[in-house]
Amino acid sequence: MNEKREKLDRRAFLKTTVRTTAGAALAAGGLGAIAQQAAYGESRDDLDKYDFIMPRVKFSVQSDVPDKWDVRPGGDANLLEELSAVIRCKVKPIRGTHDWSPSRARKGQLNAVVTFDEPEKLGKYPFLFMTGESYYDLSKRQKTNLRNYIERGGFLLMDDCMLDPGGDFFYQSSYKLLEKVFGQGAVKRVQNEHEIFHNVYDLSKIGLPHLQAVNHGARGVFVGDRLALFLSSTDIHCGWCDRAGRMFGKGGKRGTHSYKEAIEMGINIIMYAISH
Repeated sequence: MNEKREKLDRRAFLKTTVRTTAGAALAAGGLGAIAQQAAYGESRDDLDKYDFIMPRVKFSVQSDVPDKWDVRPGGDANLLEELSAVIRCKVKPIRGTHDWSPSRARKGQLNAVVTFDEPEKLGKYPFLFMTGESYYDLSKRQKTNLRNYIERGGFLLMDDCMLDPGGDFFYQSSYKLLEKVFGQGAVKRVQNEHEIFHNVYDLSKIGLPHLQAVNHGARGVFVGDRLALFLSSTDIHCGWCDRAGRMFGKGGKRGTHSYKEAIEMGINIIMYAISH
């Protein structure tokens, strides 16, 4: 794409991407794209029906373990349910799962699925969620599409999912990737005073909730004054899964913080992203 093209602000991004790309994505994707959407519960009219949808980013890992980009949809389900109780808009729900199982998403258990190979489809969604356990990298084309998506107004939440016995492989890969895509020094510490920690719930005293794994603190990529990408190493997504409080917090087996703080952080991130 032409690097000199006009950049879209947040309002223009939201207005124009839905109108201009739905038909193009369908034409480009053909029956294969329709089949993939159906497999994960994504309807072609969802963008008209709902005000907020949280797609997962599908990607490949650099190891012998299976790709786990779709791990634990119950976390997504809980976050979206809690979000819908807080804001006055139609949030697309995920039905049939609200805990740790299944470990991988089944039919209808993700809001939507995108890849960085699909710039037209990426443009439908102002917010994306990406999580994983292993080392990974993106192709040159995927990196270009990621950069274009972010610079045109999109927001990406990246959260490291811990392997047992533990590591920060996804986080390390993400940090390295973002420094390549946006330039050395582009990944910056997000201070506790930033709006993202106190726009709905006040988490400014604790900052990024620590559920498990290595805590590197909140990191992000800024486009001007806008925080456009949020990178976490503390597995807040697994915190979203733990509604019963069996794993995290004071009554759990591990982690400093709990379901409550993880959900509050997720809602803060979404509310910041859709308002900037």
